[in-house]
Amino acid sequence: MCTGPLAEAPAGLGCAACSLDYRLDDGIYHLGPSFAVNGASHSLTSARLRRLVDESAILGWDEAQQRFTSDVLSGRLDGAGDGTPIDGTPWERALDDVLDASRAGWKFLLDLHPGARVLFFGPSSGATPLALARGAGHVIVLDRDLERLQVTRRQAVEHGVRHLTCVRVVNPLAVPVPDGSVNLAIMPGVADWFAAVGGVRGIPRVRAVELFRELRRVLAPGGQAYVATDNRLGLDRLLRPSRRIGRGHTPRTLRRAAAAGGFARCRLFAPLPFRHKFHQILDLERGDAMNFSGNAYRTRGTALRLLIRAWDACNRGGALERQLYPYLPGFAAVLSTEPRPRSFAERILEHIGCDGAVVANYYVRAKGLAVIVAGEAGAGRIVRLPLGPSAERGCTHHHEALELLRNDVRIPATLRALFPRPVGQGVFAGQPYYVESALPGIPGRVYYARTTRRYERAILAAADALRRLRRATEVPVRIDAAEFERLCGAWHRDLSTLVTDEQRAMLDRVAHVVADTLLDTTLPLGWYHGDYDFANLLYGPDDSLRGILDFDLFEPRGLPLVDLMVLLARRRVRREKLGFGQIFLDVILPRALSPLEAQLLREEMDTIGADDRVYRALALYCWLEHLRLRRESWLVRSPRWRRENLDAVVDGLRSVL
Repeated sequence: MCTGPLAEAPAGLGCAACSLDYRLDDGIYHLGPSFAVNGASHSLTSARLRRLVDESAILGWDEAQQRFTSDVLSGRLDGAGDGTPIDGTPWERALDDVLDASRAGWKFLLDLHPGARVLFFGPSSGATPLALARGAGHVIVLDRDLERLQVTRRQAVEHGVRHLTCVRVVNPLAVPVPDGSVNLAIMPGVADWFAAVGGVRGIPRVRAVELFRELRRVLAPGGQAYVATDNRLGLDRLLRPSRRIGRGHTPRTLRRAAAAGGFARCRLFAPLPFRHKFHQILDLERGDAMNFSGNAYRTRGTALRLLIRAWDACNRGGALERQLYPYLPGFAAVLSTEPRPRSFAERILEHIGCDGAVVANYYVRAKGLAVIVAGEAGAGRIVRLPLGPSAERGCTHHHEALELLRNDVRIPATLRALFPRPVGQGVFAGQPYYVESALPGIPGRVYYARTTRRYERAILAAADALRRLRRATEVPVRIDAAEFERLCGAWHRDLSTLVTDEQRAMLDRVAHVVADTLLDTTLPLGWYHGDYDFANLLYGPDDSLRGILDFDLFEPRGLPLVDLMVLLARRRVRREKLGFGQIFLDVILPRALSPLEAQLLREEMDTIGADDRVYRALALYCWLEHLRLRRESWLVRSPRWRRENLDAVVDGLRSVL
């Protein structure tokens, strides 16, 4: 109220200037008068988040979160499809707020260290603050919505995060911390902060300056602020004309506001495609660092593939992309109190021996990790930085797989050269990291836009490498109950929490078919990638295979044919935009392949002695493994993704099983 100093009081905090007391309720500080707190408007998701908190107290966090996930993906919640924006429905965004650690993928642009005190400006339901807390000394979360704060608090308690404080505030321009008391101030959305706390959608320029002055006040010497905003000149305004002009900034107006607020440095970045849901980050100032990569879009529709092909021709050296940077949907700024700050990304490159190397690309994977590419391919390094426990487990598995493969003498040296070399792993400034060599080569996705002759040469090269890897490592094994549980046990338990009773009956039927076929069957178990797709292959100019990437799902004793199925089914993607569920139903299960792919599959089936019955069971396993691949990614937290890859397949299997 009066912005006076706060001190500990019997029931919470008290103001020394005006003698008002503010209560501490369920671990959340309520810094506002009762009439302001009680009059706060509730969002669409407030009631369901309140139920999530109540259920977590009774059932435990994991069970309550599974129920919330199922409700969102099923579309049962009111308003789930109303006014769907291009970056997700309100319920999808609410689920991402709770679970998606990749939303904090920009944190390595800051000077993050274990002793840092972080001030986080909502709205958020916990995913981003928790990701920040894993590399900081203390995080203070500010928001007005009590339900969001309670969800954040509940997750922190369940995950053993004690150094996170939740505070309910009512004034967007009065920050309840002393001068110079925090090292980092984080505001993932300027307009979102004003709307969540002040109920104001537009941002007058003078208020932005006030906000930056307040950020500068609370930062200690050497402190930084991360601020993201909609771009007032962004081309996406054509798709969302209802957005008010006052809600955004331009790079120029944000720089001016930051300078007026007292910051010595303002460095601009752009999370793509959106501020809250992105898969790469661009540096808007340096032409030699953090450039755009179009690889993520190469498997989309025919028109988009042609545009990417034209882009490659016109954008040599980044000539075209930097002309478009001023019109991106949104951008972010790292504001520093010192003129020459050092980011975590720069410090870790120095730590691993790449001092002075340029961050060529900065990717944020949907499964919750940041990937920094430094130096030139063939001589550079790739650094994986997990943002949460599940991503850390995936990174550990990937790194151990690389070490195993590079040392497996059964594999010929020419094939071992296809794998990245594991350079090292460890913990730097409280952050786990994993380093590997950067392989040279052309991303396999470019072959979706190339001629049929070159596409088939790429398929033959990949299939031949896969065949030789399996022959070198496979061992005949009888699939007993223990082996079946290791190979197939997890997916049925995971999917059962996401489907209706009717769909669960069909999944039980699928499980019976797979078990009835594979149990007591002898199959050659060996090299299994888990996602053997063009996205994870590199090629040379002569269409020869030069590299195999991403071993998050690698198994040294995996089932045969599954990798080959994923590879051979990709031809349909060249002609039309299909989800994996449709590819499974139309191509993999009925074996509706071109003559080339059909011959490759038949030769492999004959080699291992697989009949049509075994193929069907392995094809069902292939579909279920794809769902497992995506289960910890925000890609699966979408009703549309569920409809295309789970619901449609379950319905399609009724006529087959």
